[in-house]
Parts: sequence; C-alpha cells; structure tokens
Amino acid sequence: MTRRDRLLEQMGITQWMVRNPAVLRGERGVRIPASTKLIIITDENLDLNSQLLKDIFLSMNIAQDDVVCVNSEQLGLIPTPIITPCWVLGDEIQPEGSKVMFTSPVLSELSTSYSAKRALWKQIYQYDENFNTKAI
Repeated sequence: MTRRDRLLEQMGITQWMVRNPAVLRGERGVRIPASTKLIIITDENLDLNSQLLKDIFLSMNIAQDDVVCVNSEQLGLIPTPIITPCWVLGDEIQPEGSKVMFTSPVLSELSTSYSAKRALWKQIYQYDENFNTKAI
C-alpha cells in the first residue's frame, strides 16, 4: 500500500478501481449490427476467406457479411444478453449471457481434427433453427 493510499484510507475516502479502462478511452461498447447471424469469439487473426470457414458458413446457411469477429477484450464490451449465436474458437474464452453458443479448438487445430469438426457440426446442428441446417 502506498503512502497516498494510506492517507486516503485514513481520511475515509473510498478509492475505486476501473474495471474497464476502454470505456474511459471512448470505447463504450462493441456495436453488433442487427443483420449479424454469428459472432466469432477468438484472439487469433482469422481470414474469413479461408476455405474451412467458407464451408462452415455455407453449412450454417449464412453469408460472410453476416459474421462479426471479436476478441476477448471486445467481448466484455458487448451488451448482454447476447441473442446472436456465438462460436468460441479456443478454450480460454467464456462469454457470459449468450443464449446460443458452441465451441471448438482454434482454427489450426480444427482444420486437422476430424473429431473436432464432427463435434462442431453436432453443436451447429443442435441449433438448426438459427441456421436452417436441415434445408441443406
């Protein structure tokens, strides 16, 4: 505890901790367009033009323009509850307030693992009313 902290405590002044400094920098939140059909949450840089992602989007019956990518820092700036389906790439991120969420390993692992692809497809198929997967 610093001298300043002790003096403030002795005077009965409560110190506040800033939990979200991005708000002070003017970032009030991440705006998710109304047309968004999928939020991808990952800390890796994704190329939405990769063939694997194109195939996944095709299976979900959504266009690439209807996808928004956010990282773990931006996730805290999304208003809750999150009504748009979320796809978490990686294990370290857990969104709160998401009604529809599925997870997979990071894209490099997903592209080489048949079991991970199968598990992802089962999760997507479980929420088929959001993606029209039965029509494909």
